[in-house]
Amino acid sequence: MHRQTWMALALVITGIFIASNLYTMLPLQPQLAEHFDISITTASLASTFFIFPYALGLFFFGILADQIPHKRLLVFGMISLVIISMLIGYAPTFWVFLGMRAIQGVMAASFAPTAFAYTFEHFQGQQQAFVIAMINTGFLFAGIFGQILSVALTDVGDSYKAVFFGFSFIYFLCFLAMSISLYTSTKKKKKIVFALSPILSFFQCRPLQKLYAIAFFLLMAVMLFYGSFELYMYEVSMSIPFSLQTFRFIGLAGIIPAFFAGPLQKRFGARLVLCLFLMLMTLGISIPLFTINIWTLLVASILLIASTTLTIPMVILLIGQFASHARASAVSIYSFTLLTGASIGSIVAAWVPFETVLVIVALLFASLSLLSLTIQKPSIFVESYQRKRMKQISGEIRNK
Repeated sequence: MHRQTWMALALVITGIFIASNLYTMLPLQPQLAEHFDISITTASLASTFFIFPYALGLFFFGILADQIPHKRLLVFGMISLVIISMLIGYAPTFWVFLGMRAIQGVMAASFAPTAFAYTFEHFQGQQQAFVIAMINTGFLFAGIFGQILSVALTDVGDSYKAVFFGFSFIYFLCFLAMSISLYTSTKKKKKIVFALSPILSFFQCRPLQKLYAIAFFLLMAVMLFYGSFELYMYEVSMSIPFSLQTFRFIGLAGIIPAFFAGPLQKRFGARLVLCLFLMLMTLGISIPLFTINIWTLLVASILLIASTTLTIPMVILLIGQFASHARASAVSIYSFTLLTGASIGSIVAAWVPFETVLVIVALLFASLSLLSLTIQKPSIFVESYQRKRMKQISGEIRNK
């Protein structure tokens, strides 16, 4: 197999296991509550204390990736995760556990911005686009896979600690795979590491304001649904024909639309695809409102994942088009906004009854689909922006 194929496999598989840690604690909250003698609500912080530091870490490592060779930063991040993941399994108290989860979140953030930068450096053309798409699909796949793997490791080890020992071993294998397969990267020299003016301009751009609002509520709703669902299944005795693991596994069928993102975007445009799949998400969540049973929840889960696999790349694509003058910074803010919403969703899920969550999420996505309709076409916006800019420059010249 060609070396670049091994490089791509190493990056995609590592990305799946990195993103899986966003979701591993969702099905384990009852076990954490029992082990540390705390409430379910307090146990939900196990997700929040990973997600929010992860979001902050994306900013830090996004900047650092411009200063340090990419391969060196990737392998450093992985060996750090090997160590901290192992140590979390030995945490004596819940608050020490949370502190270590926060460190794990920061170090996990070393992967995404560096991996994308590495891909731009070492892959070209269609291969480059394919690798980036697969890394993104892996992140979405992790939404269900992380929960499945978490429960499987816990069953094998008979304790939540097995999740962290297992991930420590997996991250070590990822460390070896990247150390062996990746080409050595050259150091990037930048005169300006961080510019504030492009970032401030994002918050003055109405299309970007709307896209960031969609990003904030998008993953928040996903975490709210799955976090509340796990607690609901723990508290309510429901007769189901298969295990919860099987339920999660069937939900993986929702990632199939991700493989058609390119043709759909080319045929209908990013704005329309975003709107249609936000509506699909509204439909999926609305079905259990009529009657809550395992089948309506399964349909809701599949459609939720299916919608997320396309709405997220469409949001990223539109942000890149509206912020063409500083795409990297715009996407960094998007990532921070997305994961901040996810951290809030994981907290709220422990407080709000599942029936209420279904209503909230359905109304939320109905509102977001309407909001997406008000977003300008990027081509029209860019032309308008250029005309205003030219008038501004002409005015400045006349004043001089």
